[in-house]
Amino acid sequence: MKLKIYRLATVILVTLALALMYIYLRFPELHVYALQKQVEYQNRIAGQESIIDLMRQETDIVTRVGNENLMSQLRVELPSDVSVKDVEVVNDYVNHMIDIRIPGADKSYIYDYPLIGSCDNIIDIRYGVAASTAELAIELDDIYLVEAKNIDRYIYINFLSPKDVYDEIVVVDAGHGGKDVGASSQGVNEKDIDLLITEKMRGYFEQMGEGNAADDFVNQNVTEYMLNDKRIGVFYTRKSDVYIPVQNRSALANALGADLFISVHNNSTASGRMSTINGTEVMYRASDVFGQSKGFAEMCLNALLWNLGSTSKGLVAGDDIYIVRTAEMPVALVEVGFMSNQEELNKLCDDEYQNKTAMSLCEVINSALQIYNNQE
Repeated sequence: MKLKIYRLATVILVTLALALMYIYLRFPELHVYALQKQVEYQNRIAGQESIIDLMRQETDIVTRVGNENLMSQLRVELPSDVSVKDVEVVNDYVNHMIDIRIPGADKSYIYDYPLIGSCDNIIDIRYGVAASTAELAIELDDIYLVEAKNIDRYIYINFLSPKDVYDEIVVVDAGHGGKDVGASSQGVNEKDIDLLITEKMRGYFEQMGEGNAADDFVNQNVTEYMLNDKRIGVFYTRKSDVYIPVQNRSALANALGADLFISVHNNSTASGRMSTINGTEVMYRASDVFGQSKGFAEMCLNALLWNLGSTSKGLVAGDDIYIVRTAEMPVALVEVGFMSNQEELNKLCDDEYQNKTAMSLCEVINSALQIYNNQE
């Protein structure tokens, strides 16, 4: 009886061995896959993993073995216990970055759920975990909008050129930010007033729009609305108190091929001491041979003088200012008022005054877009 059991066990073991040999010979990709997993584990231990290489390997395998149909440029798989409602996709287009945040994922996520897709527009992918949230930081070769769709446990992402989505593009720049406080008076920093005004501008643009066109879990950091059957996209250099180099500001507008670029600032005397000097001035690019920059600046100045009742400090050629000089579209750098003037400082800190400023500039932007469209 024991002999029969031993023979049966031997037959079973031999059969299993032959089956495994057949599988490895018939499907060599599985063997390659297993070896790749071993290499990935070793790299993980050594801290030398390359997410891009892993993505290429996984994509090659699933397309050859798994018969995967690549529905998008990037496929992100979610763990079974994570809902897409908890996921956040943030478009940091100023830095050419897409951040994908997945709560509850651990350090092994990137290996357990590898990315699948094309690397054509991707320069680098970094991965880390903090506060029980995994973050994929995807560096792109240009500025893109994110088109994301959720199907089952997958998020399918495509990168779209803004010019293919919007008929007109506007860039709104809140001056200074972060370590660059700008003018300062009585404990009030210019960077904060500049941002308050541009955030109110964003609010007005959002009122004209229909909400975020992408899925709820995607934060494009773009405001879109319709103007005379044209889709307008408004991009922002900053929406919080962060430092943005001046080079990045005009570079954003130029890379987008923006139709208008407006930078919001506030003034001060050279010494910063309180003074009777007050008023609104707007800078333009004098080297604009078509005069559109000056025309746009003049529209901004006239609207602010009318709505704010401020004193005119006139139009000023601003070619010595980097973002004005390097902008490749009609640009206006608005100095709303003087923080070194007590009366004007009080107004600049007033919520209603900021609202009037924001509304005036939004109306000017819409008027300018229509004027320049008619000139084309």
